[in-house]
Amino acid sequence: MVLAVMGDKKLTPALETEYRFLKQQVDFWMEAQHKADASPSATQRYYYAKGDLTKFVRNRREEGYKI
Repeated sequence: MVLAVMGDKKLTPALETEYRFLKQQVDFWMEAQHKADASPSATQRYYYAKGDLTKFVRNRREEGYKI
């Protein structure tokens, strides 16, 4: 049986900044879609932001970063 070991690389400052930004976008659009005066596209933007964050995390993990 072979076990894959998750890499222990830490994010570079640039990647850490991008990761924080993507998380902030998810949080922002999650709250925005529930406001009474929400933009008609807020829900769609939330799902795009969520997808971007998921893709970023998946790619970094494949590169051996520990997130």
